[in-house]
Amino acid sequence: MKITVDGLTSIYHNNTPFEHTALNNFTTTFEPGKYYAVIGRTGSGKSTLIQHLNGLLLPTRGIVQVGDLTLKHRTKQRVIHQVKKHVGMVFQFPEHQLFDETILKDVMFGPLNMGLTEEEAEERAEKYLSLLGVPKRAFGRSPFDLSGGQMRKIAIAGILAMEPEVLIVDEPTAGLDPKSHIEVMQLFKQIQEDFNITIILVTHDMNDVFEYADEVKLLAGGELIREGRTEDILTDEKLLTDHHLEIPDIVRLVHDLERKGVVFERMPRNTEAFITSYREWRVQHAQ
Repeated sequence: MKITVDGLTSIYHNNTPFEHTALNNFTTTFEPGKYYAVIGRTGSGKSTLIQHLNGLLLPTRGIVQVGDLTLKHRTKQRVIHQVKKHVGMVFQFPEHQLFDETILKDVMFGPLNMGLTEEEAEERAEKYLSLLGVPKRAFGRSPFDLSGGQMRKIAIAGILAMEPEVLIVDEPTAGLDPKSHIEVMQLFKQIQEDFNITIILVTHDMNDVFEYADEVKLLAGGELIREGRTEDILTDEKLLTDHHLEIPDIVRLVHDLERKGVVFERMPRNTEAFITSYREWRVQHAQ
């Protein structure tokens, strides 16, 4: 599902002494099936943007087009409800949204709310719990008996069970240990590839962006500064430094090696690819 943002302006506390423009005449497009990252320092407008993409906020001016549904300043609740069926959102600490007495019932809640029968909702919940590696014997357990990483997976399963065509994930690894961090990021990539859905990731972790995202949108002061291929944007050290963003570890390492005469044919996007590229370079220059 394509999302088009056209001239979006978002003003908090409009016409009051506390008025603040969070997004200013913002225009961009999210194409179906791609993995996007929205980046920028705190206060750049990232959170405001993503809340407009599923109707949590409505534009002060401009429109957000989600498929054939239009969100504008005055949009009826039934349209917003339709948008939410297509665009799911995983907030920071989604495990805080868990509430039901069993894992299965918690994941069934969304599909039931969409009008599915009890049998259909249970079938869908079991499908996505299994996809996330939750064994069937655990379905009757309380979600609050699980670890933080496991609870987050249950919350994500609940959102996936509504089968959105676009999935927005806001700082999805906040507070997780390194192992759970990797598992959650790999999970979203697997979901994007297996179901061909659009992922829109908001994060401050440039290493995750560099490894997983196809394209990047860089925001500052409520405006779109630059957008394009991840490799083009995250290898621009001056651009990142100017906007107070961390340079990905691999980019920094590759650029350091280039200054020493080690030049790879292509930029590796993760540690495994870096090791492979370095070994290939060593073999070529050992001959």
